[in-house]
Amino acid sequence: MNEWMRFLLDSSTVITPTGSETQAAAETTSSGLFGGFLSGSNGFTIVIVYVIALVVIMYFLSFRPTQKREKALAEQRNAIQIGDMVVTNSGLYGKVVDMTYDCFIIEFGLNKGVRVPVARGEVYGKREPNMTNEAPPEEEKPKKKGLFRRG
Repeated sequence: MNEWMRFLLDSSTVITPTGSETQAAAETTSSGLFGGFLSGSNGFTIVIVYVIALVVIMYFLSFRPTQKREKALAEQRNAIQIGDMVVTNSGLYGKVVDMTYDCFIIEFGLNKGVRVPVARGEVYGKREPNMTNEAPPEEEKPKKKGLFRRG
């Protein structure tokens, strides 16, 4: 019965008058989709295809957005000039007073005497501290369009 099912699923089998020639032709020709690679006879190859598909999906859902975010942060750090107010990854606000190849010299505090070298990777970006008791005004976010709606 198994040979008969293989014969029916094989697209390259040539029908001949005698059964023994048909069986020989079915055994010598490649079977099914991609020469038997994905025909289901070898479960290991199907697992490999699923793993490759999962890696591709993970790349587009996880790694690629992270790379875009890191690229945007690097561009923001490169745009920092002397005199800009910055915030560090630890949440400290300061003013850039000097720059070297691998660090910023940032002036912290109100007395203008505390100058600390900070690595470029530890500066989050340009940002002014909110020194008032008021909450910052909320920006209106554009409405997201639905999948099947227009306008």
